[in-house]
Amino acid sequence: MTKSDNTGLVLSFFESFNAGDAEAAFALLDEEAVWWVAGKPDRFPLAGDYDKDGLLRLLGTVGQAMPNGVDLKVTSTTTQDDRVVVEAESHGVSAAGKVYDQRIIYVFQLHDGKIRQVREYLDTQHAVDVLVTG
Repeated sequence: MTKSDNTGLVLSFFESFNAGDAEAAFALLDEEAVWWVAGKPDRFPLAGDYDKDGLLRLLGTVGQAMPNGVDLKVTSTTTQDDRVVVEAESHGVSAAGKVYDQRIIYVFQLHDGKIRQVREYLDTQHAVDVLVTG
């Protein structure tokens, strides 16, 4: 795939995700996909590695914390071969009324036209404050 194809695939993932179409987003993931969330699990319980089923459970956890959803906006992409780096902003209001205002870096690794690995870097303390304790 070309760099443009790879960028398009990742942007399609976010478009499907933002539209609430988890099925379409998950169809872009390789069967062996691993999603890694930054942080130390003893301080940020959402940190760690997730397979596709685990990612679905993680999204359910976030959905409970953010019942009105999260607005995720891609602000830039950089593509090198089969790696796409995405800068994004995420906004929402938690069930407890706390504002979630997060900046996130995603590093996507693609393989054979599918998303094989994602590394998600975020302000874990802010996520704890809003998603876990709030």
